[in-house]
Amino acid sequence: MHISLRQLRAFMAAAEAGSFTRAAHRLHLSQSAVSMVIRQLESEVGLALFNREAKRITLTVMGQQLMPIARRMLDDLERIAVSVSDVRQMQRGSLRFSAPSLLACTLVPPALAAFSARHPQISVQVMDTSLEDVPAAVERGVVEFGIGPDRPTGPGVDRSFFRSIAIAFVCSSTHWAARKRSITWSDVRDDPWIYYPSTFEQDIREALWQHGRAQRQEDATVVEHLPTALALVGHGLGVTTAPDYARALRRDLRLRFIPLVEPSIERAFYVYKRNGHPLSPAARAFLQAFAR
Repeated sequence: MHISLRQLRAFMAAAEAGSFTRAAHRLHLSQSAVSMVIRQLESEVGLALFNREAKRITLTVMGQQLMPIARRMLDDLERIAVSVSDVRQMQRGSLRFSAPSLLACTLVPPALAAFSARHPQISVQVMDTSLEDVPAAVERGVVEFGIGPDRPTGPGVDRSFFRSIAIAFVCSSTHWAARKRSITWSDVRDDPWIYYPSTFEQDIREALWQHGRAQRQEDATVVEHLPTALALVGHGLGVTTAPDYARALRRDLRLRFIPLVEPSIERAFYVYKRNGHPLSPAARAFLQAFAR
């Protein structure tokens, strides 16, 4: 049995109006079109739904039984339409995404505050996690999308370019270079460096050695997380590089962020989402504002 929405609407209009002509006027159709749609519905059901009298129609027993069912179905469809409209217009919905912890506590809060002020009905869930788990959370379906640097992804995850972020030289506020407006790699080639696992660690090593670094790579201090590296730098234990958004921590940790030149370094950040899953209106609106 294949009953269409058009047939149900025609049936309800005719049952409530008591006339195919008045139903046609309500539906903005011709009387013959309404009669044809009702006949098609009766053919699907296999029984007559209306008693056709000279100037009016009345429901048969089957029509009386069908009417409350049809009303519930149309009411449910109307509620679905309203819900979809609300989501489209962001009167309701959710925003669920993953981001590296440091990005989540620096760039994300002001962007999220502005978004929530415009769309207070949207619920928000931010999964602040490690760099490696940004695309993994997307693949598991825990979040709708993730924001992060280049990381390996499974076949079910797609990525697209989001924005570039400059990489800055970071030293303590008492470091000899703290007052400089920019700094070259050769200027700091012999400073004690602090490394942390990242997509650009090898670039940093190569840049230093290309500019005549005299110390061995093994002499550098290596830590697991960027906040730890920044804390060590703040206590004068070495220098490092960091994404420019980490400068939000400079006052608390007594740091200076200085533009690196010859060469400068930028890192691409991407949006990760599941293949075949278009982003929701809330996600698209947030990303559009956040990318500015």
